[in-house]
Parts: sequence; C-alpha cells; structure tokens
Amino acid sequence: MTVITIANLTLRPIKQKDAPRIAALCNDESLLRNTSRLPMPYTLDEAEQFVARSMREYANGAEYRFAICEDSVLIACAGVMPTGDGVFELGYWVGADARGKGVATKATAAIIHFAFEGLSAKSIAAGYFADNPASARVMEKLGFKPTGEIVQTMSLARGEEVKTIRLALAPENFIRPESIRIRQL
Repeated sequence: MTVITIANLTLRPIKQKDAPRIAALCNDESLLRNTSRLPMPYTLDEAEQFVARSMREYANGAEYRFAICEDSVLIACAGVMPTGDGVFELGYWVGADARGKGVATKATAAIIHFAFEGLSAKSIAAGYFADNPASARVMEKLGFKPTGEIVQTMSLARGEEVKTIRLALAPENFIRPESIRIRQL
C-alpha cells in the first residue's frame, strides 16, 4: 500500500469506511458537473460501489485512486490509470470546503510524481471541461501542455457530452514537489 504525503495532505488508497464521506462530498452539483463518471444525484450505494471498484482496481493495477486527507479527514480524491504505451490518465475531484486552497494542485502533483517515479509512466494525459477554468489553471500550474485535441466527453451528471480540452505532461515538463514523501506500508 502506497501512502504519499505532500505539505499538509496525506494521500492513501481508498478504504471501505470512506464511502459515506465520499457520498457526502460528491452530492455537490458543482463538483458533479465537472466530472465525467459521476452521476447526479450521487448516492451512498454509488459511493460504496466506487470504493469497492477502487480497492479492486488498485489491487490489480487497473487504476490507482487515492483518498486525499487533511488532518485524517477525506477532502478529495485523485488517481491515475494506465491507458497503454506508458501513458496514464489523471483524474481528480475536490470537495467544496477544500476548493481554492491549492488542494487540487498539491494532490495532483503528488499523484503525477507517483506515476512517473513509482509506475514508470512515460507521460500523463488529462482533460478538463472547457467551461471549468479552475481545472485549466491546475493543469497549467502542473506543466501540462494542450495537445490541440478537443473532444466531446460524456458527463453522467449533466446527461450530455461536454467540450473537453485534452492535455499531456511529459516528465521533463514536470517540476517535482519538494515536500513530497512516498512510503510503502
């Protein structure tokens, strides 16, 4: 089990006990509207399924999702999944109370570092909905570059396809965070 610390955040694999907190955080329209895979409303049953899937996929290397905690309280989630040829796709969401405090940037920097160093990723892919400037700023701070590709991505919460800007991050464009620590437990 990998545990990552960066600044005041601890990133750890998602656990069964996280389901109620995830359900509470994800029952937020502004969060859901900016994700592709989360429906609205988001129920405890869906959170329990997400947790079970996260635990299973982490164990078999299909996707590495982490609970992002501040003072042992889950405030966000982020992860990467291999898509082939050494490329990993980055995804994340941040609870309403933690937005605007640098959580997304710090946590995704930690996940990216984990992907490059721990999973031997050759590059990281990501995308953001064109009407989500906050995610655009996070990606820019991390060193992502636009690929020139604009696609339509289905958003379950919106019930429609949304214009998505695609980005990529090469290892040489990533600045390793100074305060990061990765431990295997």
